[in-house]
Amino acid sequence: MSAHPDPTTYEPRRGNGCLYGCLAVLLLAALPVVLAAGYGSWFLYRGLNDDPVVQLARDLVVRDGITSQVLGAPVHITGIRGNAWSWVPGASATSTYVLTLSGAHADGTLEIRSHAGSGGPTLDSATLTVPGGLRYDLLRHHALPGGRNLGDTI
Repeated sequence: MSAHPDPTTYEPRRGNGCLYGCLAVLLLAALPVVLAAGYGSWFLYRGLNDDPVVQLARDLVVRDGITSQVLGAPVHITGIRGNAWSWVPGASATSTYVLTLSGAHADGTLEIRSHAGSGGPTLDSATLTVPGGLRYDLLRHHALPGGRNLGDTI
């Protein structure tokens, strides 16, 4: 008989390898992107609802007869584009937005230019553009060159 005991055999450890470590690194890498996208979405949503210039434009769209006549009532604001500084309150004295409008008959865009006044923002221009390139000045209630004459609709 030999004085040495039989070598013990160990079963290989069952595990998930690097699964949990790789998932943790992936989640940490994706976290800033998810947070930035969430914050950006919230910021744009609140900007559309709370921005004073957009509220003025919304009121103009609701009460303006040209918009309803051309696009078909009811008309809704469905999107917004602005320059980078127009979203930062107080960063610029003037703002330019392009609002996407949707009506019962057609879609269009409304370009808004405004400036900050002592009593709040004031609209300088509001130009409605519809498919086919027809353009209308909503503040002066007339068609621009290329747009058909609709008469006084307000």
